[in-house]
Amino acid sequence: MNWQEEQQAFWDWMTRPQDLRDSAHAIDTLMAPHQALSQVEAVAIYNNAYHQRLIQISSELYPVLYHTLGDEVYTRLWLEYIAAYPPRPGPMGLLGEHLLVFARQHAQFGQLPALLDIIELESLLISLFDKVDEPTFTRPMLQALAVDQWPVMRFQAKQDWDLMHSRFDLEGYWTLMQTHLANPSAVPGETGFSVPLHEPAQSVYYLVRRVNHRMQFQRINPAMQVFLHGIQLHYPFAELCEQLEGNFPQEDIAQLSLTLLLKSIDLQLLCA
Repeated sequence: MNWQEEQQAFWDWMTRPQDLRDSAHAIDTLMAPHQALSQVEAVAIYNNAYHQRLIQISSELYPVLYHTLGDEVYTRLWLEYIAAYPPRPGPMGLLGEHLLVFARQHAQFGQLPALLDIIELESLLISLFDKVDEPTFTRPMLQALAVDQWPVMRFQAKQDWDLMHSRFDLEGYWTLMQTHLANPSAVPGETGFSVPLHEPAQSVYYLVRRVNHRMQFQRINPAMQVFLHGIQLHYPFAELCEQLEGNFPQEDIAQLSLTLLLKSIDLQLLCA
C-alpha cells in the first residue's frame, strides 16, 4: 500500500465499530509488533477509546436523549449509528447530523415516537445554533413598503429558526429534565418521569430558534404555523393570506395576517 492507502486503512480501523480480527492480516502487515500485545489488540484499544470519546461528546450534545435512554441503551444507539454513518471531518456539531434519519429507520428505536421527537428537537437545537447571523427585518422596513408591494412581497425567513410538531408535551418534559440534570447525583435513564402526551391529545407545533446566541423553543398556534411555513416556502404575502383563509375561514384574514406578520417581525424571524 502507498501512504495514502495506509492512512485510509488506519482511519477505517479507528472510526468504524467492527471486529478488528477480521482485518488481522492487514493490520499485522502494516503495524509494528508490540512486546505485550498483538497488533490487533493494540489497534482495538485505539478503536474503543475513539468511540467512547465520541459517545461522551454526543452525550453533551444530546443531554436529554442521553438521560432519557440511560448509558447502556444510549451507547448501543450511538455505536450502531456510527457504524452506519461514520464521522466525517468538521465541527463536532455534525456528529449527529444523520441521527434522526437513522433512528427513524431503526427496527427498535423507530417504533418510539417520543424518542424520535426528542432526537429531532435536540438536533435542531444543535444545527440552528451554528447558523450565520443575518440582518433582521424590522417594523420601520415594513412601514416603508408601498401599499402595492404588499401582495407580491416575499418575506425571507432567517436561517436560525425552524418548525416541528409533536404529540408529546416537550415543553413540560424539558422542564422536568432540566431539574433532573441540575441534580449532581442524577443517574441517566433513571428520571422517575416519562414524556407526557399533550392534553387534550393532539399534535402541537413548536418554533425552535436562536435568541441572542441561546437556543429555545416555544409552542405556537396553528395559524402561526401555517404563516411561518408559508414564509419558509417563500410564498408572496397574497399567497400567505390565501393559505390562512383556506385553513381558518371563520377568521378576519386581513387582521390575522397582519397580526402574524408583526409577531414574526417582533420575534426577529424575518431577514432584511
